[in-house]
Amino acid sequence: MNHSTLSNQSNQVRIQKGSILIYRMFDIAEEINIPKVQEILRDNRGPDRFNVPKYIDKALVMRNPPVTFGMGEEIFDLQGKEMKADVLVKVRDFGVLSILYQINIAPGTDWKSLVQIASDLEEGSEIDLIAKQQAQEVSTAIHPALKKPTEWKAFEDYIIYFIEEFQGGLQIKDLLNSADIPALLLAEDKVKLSEPSKKAIMENVFQYGENDLTLVEWNSALVVEPSGGREVPDILEFAVTHLMEMRFYDEMLDQKLGALYDDIEKKRTSIWSSRFDRIYEDSSSRYIEFLEFIERVENSLKVVGDFYLATIYRAATRKFRLSDWQSNVTRKMNMLAQVSNLLQGEINMRRSHIMEITIILLIAYEIFAAFIK
Repeated sequence: MNHSTLSNQSNQVRIQKGSILIYRMFDIAEEINIPKVQEILRDNRGPDRFNVPKYIDKALVMRNPPVTFGMGEEIFDLQGKEMKADVLVKVRDFGVLSILYQINIAPGTDWKSLVQIASDLEEGSEIDLIAKQQAQEVSTAIHPALKKPTEWKAFEDYIIYFIEEFQGGLQIKDLLNSADIPALLLAEDKVKLSEPSKKAIMENVFQYGENDLTLVEWNSALVVEPSGGREVPDILEFAVTHLMEMRFYDEMLDQKLGALYDDIEKKRTSIWSSRFDRIYEDSSSRYIEFLEFIERVENSLKVVGDFYLATIYRAATRKFRLSDWQSNVTRKMNMLAQVSNLLQGEINMRRSHIMEITIILLIAYEIFAAFIK
């Protein structure tokens, strides 16, 4: 099938009902007290501020489900066009704040126009600025519920094209043959993608029934769900939060190891310095914290209560290369552990020297006292 034929067929694919789900995720604390957040939200008064809907991730069974609340409507500029988005915020107990901007797709929008919107979203930056401001606003509002707030400036982004209905009753098998799905997921409206590139993307297609579809890519996903259920987007968002946490730990460890080496070099000449104790305790604390995080990641599949959703979750973690991130972070954590052990040996040796000096001084005092008598 040539490019012009596919382009013409894509123009025939029109969306009747759907939305674009734009995620921005931030690490705002080591841990968040969920009951405390709920208490803060209940106490917050005012029209349309922190309106709390009855919403919990149905696809996930957790000890501490996230708190989700709306923040009204946000208007932003997209390449000269005004876009309206409903804002939904989700707070998770492991320190993650997710902000979702839901843009409704106008009925009758053709596939080519959707790809153009995707391209504009890829190039635009205003939504990033808005997300940072709102993340700061929410963090300030729930600050009493934050344990060890972080100041990490980076964030993770993801976008899901969520379609519930096509015009003309288009079937999934016809969609796969008619629509240029790779162009949408790569937000590419200018360059004609090669067949190997398209094939690599289309290998990640998942279907539970004849009329649904999930296709996962690194920065985006296409989800067709006639029922309107948000279980698949919830699973993908959950996987992205783990990617973000891996990135956070990777960057934090780079800074920690660099500062650690500098600190050791500065203090190595003094056996009286107490800084080694603080360095060792901080290193050990970070190591335990990361082990707890790794355990949560490895146990994530246990909270996915559906085989199909678990399959999508595995595919997403492979696409996000979570195992590579985990290996990299684990390597750095092992380096931190080794340095911590060396520091402990240094501390023990220093204490031994101090004890020996103390004993010598006591013996000298006894001899001196006896000599005086």
